[in-house]
Amino acid sequence: MLDNIFLEALAAVIEEGGFDKAALKLNISQSAVSQRIRNFEEQLGRVLVVRSTPPEPTEDGRKLIKHLHTIRLMEHELNGSMGLNPSGEFVTLPVGVNADSLATWFLDALDGFLKEHSVLLDLYVDDENRTHEMLRRGEVVGCIGTVSKPVKGCRSDFLATFDYVCLGSPEFNERWFRAGFNRETVSKAPAAVFNRKDETQSQMLEKVFPSEQIAHPIFYVPSSESFVDVVCRGLAYGMVPEFQAQKELASGQLVEIMPQGRVPVSLYWHSWNVETKLLEEMRRELVGYFNKKA
Repeated sequence: MLDNIFLEALAAVIEEGGFDKAALKLNISQSAVSQRIRNFEEQLGRVLVVRSTPPEPTEDGRKLIKHLHTIRLMEHELNGSMGLNPSGEFVTLPVGVNADSLATWFLDALDGFLKEHSVLLDLYVDDENRTHEMLRRGEVVGCIGTVSKPVKGCRSDFLATFDYVCLGSPEFNERWFRAGFNRETVSKAPAAVFNRKDETQSQMLEKVFPSEQIAHPIFYVPSSESFVDVVCRGLAYGMVPEFQAQKELASGQLVEIMPQGRVPVSLYWHSWNVETKLLEEMRRELVGYFNKKA
């Protein structure tokens, strides 16, 4: 039988990113955390943590952390249904989300859910093409991603499709694309890209210039809010969700540089296929948010 004290120590080391930070969270000494992990590994006869910086769970360690997340969620619901949580003790749900969703609609969609329930979110931000990997590894209970096929042991629900549009300030467009959006001008104009995982810029160029590789200056901006600001300031052009820039487009602060380069991105909500009221209500809120807007 698994000991929750060992499970909590394992999860704390991974979630907090170190043995010292896990000790602070658990209010015990660092040596006590290390001892619990060693005892757990000896009990199970396998390594659970790779002692790197930060520590990484082994495959067995990931399974155990996922098991603990499930226990926490189900115990919280059981206590609530039996009236054993009068103080409104919170349960934390780790969730993967892409930066653009977090900066725009995600919290609006869950506002009522979070206010109604004693739920805290532990948000893991990554590119929308990669968040499902966190779910597959058991690091999160649900995620926003672009993959339609459910991860094994999970379910998938379509949310919405957004157009990413190629935008720039009028001054930027006049300076860099006066001669048109062609191979020569694109190779010289600075483009804003969220990070090295962001593929929307390359997808746009592939649509406009099929089978061509065009090297160009890149302005990396790993913040959705600052990304739009960089484009509005005329420091670069970039691919922005159309709904995120409606105000700037309406005012003329930004213009669409290349309409043929629109990149549609479909988002899905993936979550564990576990029968719990909280996860089901969270799913309904997210899916219902876009159904109301349809």
